[in-house]
Amino acid sequence: MYSWEEAKTANPDTIFGISFAKLKLEELPVNLSDFVNLKRLDFSKNRFSTLPISLKSLQKLEWIDFSSNRFESFPIVLTQLPLLKSIIANRNAFDRLPESMGELKQLELLDLWETPVSYFPESIYTITNLKKIDLSGIRYSPTFQKKLQTRLPNTEIIFDAPCDCME
Repeated sequence: MYSWEEAKTANPDTIFGISFAKLKLEELPVNLSDFVNLKRLDFSKNRFSTLPISLKSLQKLEWIDFSSNRFESFPIVLTQLPLLKSIIANRNAFDRLPESMGELKQLELLDLWETPVSYFPESIYTITNLKKIDLSGIRYSPTFQKKLQTRLPNTEIIFDAPCDCME
């Protein structure tokens, strides 16, 4: 994983991972789309609230971390990255996943710790590779927990202890 300072002076074809973590950025650099071989992208602990549509040019991306940002909605552009296996989106403010989540057929890990997601689209239940979802840090009702576990029987779902707060 290269820092952005290191990556921007290198040949973009030779870079497979870039970290923008803790740079206090509000938007990604325009020329990030030049790094078409990226497999890992970390822009955790910044000030992002949206992602550019140009991100869809990173078709080899397998792992992305956008935790601890200011997203009020899940970045739909990510659902256009079919090789994504891991999405780390904890500590954001969105409360629903988009209908297009089902496009992420390779998705194995969805980390939503302390992100108040209460709506899961039907399409998420079609992701057969989904091995783990972390929903800790948000209290869900026993009914909600049971429904999610029933619909995703082959997925490890991490919940905090249930409450009656969302019945």
